[in-house]
Amino acid sequence: MVVKNVIDLFCGAGGMSAGFRKAGFRILLGIDINPAYLATFATNHPEAKAVCEDIVGVSGTEIKKLLGEKKVHVVIGGPPCQGFSIARARKRNPKDPRNNMPQEFLRIVAKIRPEWFVCENVVGILSAKLSDGTLVKDKFINTARKIGYKSEYRVLDASNFGVPQARRRVVFIGTRLNKPIIFPSGNNIRAVISSKILLKKQLIDQKYFFSRKLIKGFRRREKENRKRGLGFRWQFIKVGSPSYTIPARYYKDGANALVRYNDKSIRRLTEIECARIQGFPKDYIFLGSKRGVYQKIGNAVPPPLAAAIAKNLYATPRNATNASKSLQALRVSG
Repeated sequence: MVVKNVIDLFCGAGGMSAGFRKAGFRILLGIDINPAYLATFATNHPEAKAVCEDIVGVSGTEIKKLLGEKKVHVVIGGPPCQGFSIARARKRNPKDPRNNMPQEFLRIVAKIRPEWFVCENVVGILSAKLSDGTLVKDKFINTARKIGYKSEYRVLDASNFGVPQARRRVVFIGTRLNKPIIFPSGNNIRAVISSKILLKKQLIDQKYFFSRKLIKGFRRREKENRKRGLGFRWQFIKVGSPSYTIPARYYKDGANALVRYNDKSIRRLTEIECARIQGFPKDYIFLGSKRGVYQKIGNAVPPPLAAAIAKNLYATPRNATNASKSLQALRVSG
């Protein structure tokens, strides 16, 4: 089988690339505007070229020059999601320039002409609108059609693909080939937190534990937020169940997914535990400050989810890996 080449736009720390590499693809290039994220990508994907640049200023000609004669079979990427986040729904700004990044993704696709593209984002993108009132997802699908790609999307939960975390994301897949688009359906049994994922209490540095004052403040904040219907509330992980979603803002207080031993002993997850919950390989290296590492992990696409998607790109309905047959899966053809 010929190895297929991939370029990763908005590559971040390289979670999606890690999944595609595990599925047998070759990563040629990663592009990201954040040098700290790109450094982690480059460290873990030494076979790929790494370019630190705003995608808006990147041309197809520049990418082709970087790759030489190498053919690009797949373009992948996860454009910035802050403008689409459900958690920030009340603060959404249709004029947020980040809302145009999916179109920038397709601009590169149009120039490179890969056989496939895979674009990941938060579920909030399905209801997000541009300044002219057009739904972001509708413009994405229509633009893909105009440049010669049929496309579909699904809402996938990473916990159905071996990731012990309830993490729902929208995945758009497009192709210019005369082949069916096959999404992985995953497993009926969701992956869960096990004792192997959480470190033993005696091994955890005290800096990860909350003080009594902070615990009291959390209780007060939770009560106030419930009354106002605002913000995230602290949530506790349970062994035997999927973790709550690990967000990029986890470094702030870890409220989204905490470990509680008793009412007086509560802590946030360590960086190592967060990486495990996201499904990163044990030898994956995250560079930067503690805050930066949490952000990189929380912003990443879980590698096992990316690998499941990658395995089906060139599959046929007969030999696809867990080809999706669920009538409950969201779908739009274009």
